[in-house]
Parts: sequence; structure tokens; C-alpha cells
Amino acid sequence: MAHEHIKIYADTIPFNMGKSKYDALEPWNPNFSVFDSLETLFEPSKRRKDMLGANTVTRIFQIPTGHVSDKFDDEPYIVPFIAKGSEKSVLVVPGGAYYDVSLDNEGYPTGEFLMENGITAFVLKYRVWPYTYPSAMLDCRRAFCYIKHNAKKFGIDPGKISVLGFSAGGNLAATTAYRFRDFQRIQGYTPDEVDFETADFASLALLYPETLADRFLLSMQFGERIHTDEEYYKKIYSEMYIPQYVKKDSPPLFLSDCIDDGTVSPMNVLEMAVAAEKAGASYEVHMFREGGHGYGVREEDVPPMYGHPAFNMSGTREWKRLYLTWLHKTLEKREG
Repeated sequence: MAHEHIKIYADTIPFNMGKSKYDALEPWNPNFSVFDSLETLFEPSKRRKDMLGANTVTRIFQIPTGHVSDKFDDEPYIVPFIAKGSEKSVLVVPGGAYYDVSLDNEGYPTGEFLMENGITAFVLKYRVWPYTYPSAMLDCRRAFCYIKHNAKKFGIDPGKISVLGFSAGGNLAATTAYRFRDFQRIQGYTPDEVDFETADFASLALLYPETLADRFLLSMQFGERIHTDEEYYKKIYSEMYIPQYVKKDSPPLFLSDCIDDGTVSPMNVLEMAVAAEKAGASYEVHMFREGGHGYGVREEDVPPMYGHPAFNMSGTREWKRLYLTWLHKTLEKREG
């Protein structure tokens, strides 16, 4: 099914230099298969302490399949799922470990789910490796502000735009919410009226998010030095540790994960909940016994594959109902 792509930037895009990406994708291993490389990205016990896996996946899969350009000229966009008559909307930020954007798993199905339940959704395609920090955060902020600036055109209330992020997309959404609320000037980029909108999320939902500044995820934003320079890693970790930024007036927070999440630690959700509790911020947290990672809005059980056991999704199916109830309740309070 073809989806409408709406470009979120105007004439210029920050950090788009137009030069080849291949120099930035060294070293790599031409003898790795896609699955070998993916294993080094997603299996915690097998993750490499370098950029070989990410560089190889990008070279042998991402670029050849057209998921990303071979030059630094990718154009971020949103895909709208318009629920006619709804003033409420959600910006959906899929995961993908900052090397991919999981549009087909966490993006489009979530947009359709929200639209079918009377909520307009916008699915974000943002820039990933070898783009580095803060490219993705600027894309997330710009997408939110673009939607807000064009709220009348989309038939939505600019004060009722929420954000829902999955996995690395949860990291991206949270970092944007807490650290990129206001426009930050960027050398070589000329802002327009969209950039000066405030990224004031009506609410923020994080599904199996990475929020504790894991070394692997940081390397996908800050590069090889995260693996080779311990002092640099500690400095970046201290800046990117998301729970420290939760304040009493932060956007209302919805959190969910599974105890058996083998990709991202469920402690991410618990630490965010503790931070919200200490700050006196509004939050709701749901932890399920099983469901693994990356389930999105999936209804069916997941069969065993690639060495993983089967996942029973009976519990995680509930997060969608819980989220919709929470979202409506939260936005009603905002009206009051």
C-alpha cells in the first residue's frame, strides 16, 4: 500500500552535506551476511564494541534496498493517517536502533490503529546512522512543529498533539521532549517560522524504550569514539541519561515494557517511572510478564525464530487499550 509522504523541511536540511556516506561507513565486513550483522546490533550478548555491524548493515542492506540514500541527502518526512473529525493527534516515532526506522512494524500499523480508533496519526521517517546526534532529534522536533504549524490544514487541535515512541524511537521522542523543546540554532541552517514553534508535547508515551544511555545506542549517535574513549563515553552518558530531565511540568508520561524484553532492559521503564514519581510528574506505567521486544501493535503471537522462544502476546495486546484510555483521559484533563 502506497502512503503519502510529506516532507517536513523547506529548502535546507541541517547536516545534509550531499557527500557520499561510504567514507563514514568504515570499517565494514563484506563477508558478513545481513543476519550476521543484525545479530551484532540486536543480540546484547553478541554486540560488538565497534561500528562494524552498523556499517556493514548500512552498506549491504540499507543503501541497496533504498531504505537510506548513499549520500548525506536523506529527506525526513511524515506519513499522515487522518481520522476525520478528530482534534487529537499522535506523532508516531518508530524504533530501529538509530540504524533503521521500523516503518512497517511499528510505524504504519500504529498509524492505522490510531486512525481506526478516531485519532489522527503522523508516522515519522527520521535520519539514522551514519547521521549522528542531534540529526534525529532535530527531525523529531521539526516534525512535531510542522504538524503544529499546519494544525488547521490537518483538522487537529495544535494543543492536543501527543508523541508515541518505540524502542530507540522512545529514546528519540524522550530526548526531544526534554532537551529540544525550544529551537536551537544550527550553523549553516536558516530557520523558518516552523522552527520557532514550541515542541510542547501534549503527552509522551514510551514503549520498550532505551532511556538509560546504553553504550551501544550512544555509539549509533556519537560514533566509534564511544567505544574507544572511556572518558568521552562517561561524559556523553551523563548528558544523555534521560530520567534526570523529568520535571514536574514535563509532559504526562505513559510507559510500558515486558519483563522478558531481551533487547532493551525493562529497567528503562522503571527508572523513568521512579524519576517521574520523584519529580511529581504525571505518569502511568504497565509492565507485562512476556511479549519480548518490538511487538508494536501486533495482535498475533510470535512463533520461535532466530533462536528466540515463542512470545505469547495476550498481555501486550492490552497496552493499546490502556494507552487509548490514558490518552483520552490525559487530553481531557488538558482541556480542563
